[in-house]
Amino acid sequence: MKKTSRFSKSILALLLLGILFFSCKKEPSQIGLDIVGGNPLNVLFSDTASVQVYSLLRDSLRTDELTNNLLGVVVDPVFGTTKADLYTQYNLSLATFSFGENPVFDSLVLSIPYQMTQVYGDTLAPLSFEVYELGDMLYVDSAYYSSSTAAYLPQLLGHISLVPKPLDSVLIDTTKLAPHFTLRLSDDFGKRLMSFEDSVYYNNDYLLDLFKGLYFKSEYTGGKGNLTFLNMTGALSKLTIYYKNDIADSLQYSFVPSVYSPSFQNFDHYDYVGADPDFYKQVVEKDSTLGAQKFYLQSLGGVDSYISFPSLFNREDYAKYAINEAKLIITDIDPENEFVQPSKLVMFQQRYYEADSSNNYYYIEDANAGDDYFGGTYNTAFHQYEFRITNFLQDYMAGKFKSDKILLQILGASYGGSRLIAGGSSPDLDPASRIRLELTYTELDINDTK
Repeated sequence: MKKTSRFSKSILALLLLGILFFSCKKEPSQIGLDIVGGNPLNVLFSDTASVQVYSLLRDSLRTDELTNNLLGVVVDPVFGTTKADLYTQYNLSLATFSFGENPVFDSLVLSIPYQMTQVYGDTLAPLSFEVYELGDMLYVDSAYYSSSTAAYLPQLLGHISLVPKPLDSVLIDTTKLAPHFTLRLSDDFGKRLMSFEDSVYYNNDYLLDLFKGLYFKSEYTGGKGNLTFLNMTGALSKLTIYYKNDIADSLQYSFVPSVYSPSFQNFDHYDYVGADPDFYKQVVEKDSTLGAQKFYLQSLGGVDSYISFPSLFNREDYAKYAINEAKLIITDIDPENEFVQPSKLVMFQQRYYEADSSNNYYYIEDANAGDDYFGGTYNTAFHQYEFRITNFLQDYMAGKFKSDKILLQILGASYGGSRLIAGGSSPDLDPASRIRLELTYTELDINDTK
């Protein structure tokens, strides 16, 4: 009986404690003030801390073995011209294969499916590109970047110019297939593929010695243009020989790329020769003072931005402050443009002034708490991005790392077209659009010995 009574008292105590806890509706910074009176911890808010921001060209961007590819040319009035080319390898689709007795070539057709339901740029502009045979071998264990190229043979295999229709399914006989398009390639090239000895069609390495892949070279056809998203590793992506032999008509054999095939993209920004003068002075000529008005981000090996917080606090006095919350607000000042804003931005911190033995930049610590806490997603209602960087600033003030520099990038910059023009540290045209740091912090009286 004593044990039962003691157990019941414990349960009752827990219930009372729960009632007291959940009935408290005050903000964390206010709890206890009604007991001791006033605001002895001096909880303050500020959005006037100095923020420095500017944009620079991105150093490099890996573009090998992407699950989403781009072709085309787009012309942006601010960022200038961007061209996307593609290099990719094709493989045998069967472990063993023979064209049979007396095969007769009919045609060689390239099939490419769309990846997304929209294009980047003018939806009515044509996608135009040429196809060439690769002269260099591609290797899956090699690193390729947005500036990389590979040799190709001079003979033109095919050319196409079409308005992309990524929403339209394709009817083949009575079967509806996912949106894609086809291009007939050179008969001479197709006959050469078909002339390989049977042993080539038993060993993929033998094939690659004779056919290293294809190069897709985009062309500009005028106007704003567009970049079209393609699924080069999808089931409908293939290079098909149509033929007949002594046994049957209407035969076919396909070469296919795959997620295990080496491929890479080349993105050419033409040194931003056609870009807006303000953009060119800041990004190319490196006039960082222009970041006071606005700054830029661009995907596809384009533009990154750097953020720092000069004179935020006297770091020797860091023990006097405890940051309750720090939010960095970035405002899109060109939300009605004809291009796409990045859906999400990412941040990296520079922990040291000089590059260390591994990497100078690391994921900012606050990102470890998850997207719901950290933020970075585009708010379409307010045309803003919001980041919580509380731990980063607190650790910097405490001297855990030497630099307050943050690298800002577009998430998925290697496979999606997007760009951003954001308010700088003190824009003249729209002061409300400035990049700002909203701080809620507690000022501690460390000299109080009472």
